[in-house]
Amino acid sequence: MLCCRMTEPTQEQVDQLTRAFELFTRRFKVAEAAAAADNALNALDAQTLVFIGDNPGCGIGDVARYLNVAMTTMSSAIDRLVRKDLVERGRPEEDRRSAALTATGAGRQAIEDHIAAYREACRMMLRSLDPKEQRELIRLTEKISRSGS
Repeated sequence: MLCCRMTEPTQEQVDQLTRAFELFTRRFKVAEAAAAADNALNALDAQTLVFIGDNPGCGIGDVARYLNVAMTTMSSAIDRLVRKDLVERGRPEEDRRSAALTATGAGRQAIEDHIAAYREACRMMLRSLDPKEQRELIRLTEKISRSGS
């Protein structure tokens, strides 16, 4: 069985990748901001809404843990989303003290807009590469996303 040996990157490589990722993430932030602007959402609210859309019936604590934010911060985000009629708070029968969060119809549309903008940013980035490079970028990005560090 072949095993690849991990090598420590040079400072120059780290600096190059840092600059590349700054530009890379800026494109995603711009795309995300454009989609969120249509719904007047900040980045936290947009990510909160996407999580709730993917996990209907989840609780505030579930979202806070996933996004790694304080409960008070998450409560404020949920309040904003409820006021904008993007999220509904329900009361589960088994625990009337907790809230079960679900996206409203308008919330689901906002999620679709957010995902469409994100996909368009990916499409734009992939367009700048030839097919072999596209496959390699996807392969490497998936490898990095699966690694624990």
